[in-house]
Amino acid sequence: MSKAIGKLMGAGGAPTSMYGSENEVLKYLGNYDTSNYDNTLNNLTSYASNASEQLSNMGNYNFSVNASDEARNRAEQATYQSYVDKLQPQFSAQMSDLHTSLANKGIAVGSEAYMRAMGGLNASHNSALNEAARQSVLAGQEAYSNSLNDQINTATFANNAQSDYINQLLNALQNSYSGYDVAMDKYNIQNKGETRIGQNQASNTSAQIAEGNRVIDNAIKFVR
Repeated sequence: MSKAIGKLMGAGGAPTSMYGSENEVLKYLGNYDTSNYDNTLNNLTSYASNASEQLSNMGNYNFSVNASDEARNRAEQATYQSYVDKLQPQFSAQMSDLHTSLANKGIAVGSEAYMRAMGGLNASHNSALNEAARQSVLAGQEAYSNSLNDQINTATFANNAQSDYINQLLNALQNSYSGYDVAMDKYNIQNKGETRIGQNQASNTSAQIAEGNRVIDNAIKFVR
């Protein structure tokens, strides 16, 4: 009875329903289409899941590179052979000229002077061949380094292309809501509204009871 009297007297007027703005936001969120975001996010998570199963041997990302020993060997052999092809005619001509020169000087084949002259020429030839070998090693090292740099550049390009593609997808998702985001926003609005409504209902009940009791007390005093 006290509650009814209090209500008639106007006590407990705090609102006990959702605000219009809250209902409008809930209505908007309820109609918000998150399918594009959710589908894209699902594709990304599927890609990440598949990629994680292949971390030891991924096809899309390069975690190591190897230079080419074949390229080094080809460069060494080609360089050395190029030097030899140029040197051999020179060696033959020098040997023939030396034989002729020694014979013209009357130096006999097998003599000490002859052997000394031939030894000097052979030493010169060996030095030229050693230089050819050194140059071939340098060429092989350069070819090996170039192949390594090529592999690094290729791997870096591929990895950056993959990262750029994923970043483009992530950027496309900016300022978009997922189904989870919408659900959490609706929950927060609903929860705050329900909490406020519950508090208002409790406040209204207390105010109504207090007002009813006051009216009864005044009525009793008037009767007396």
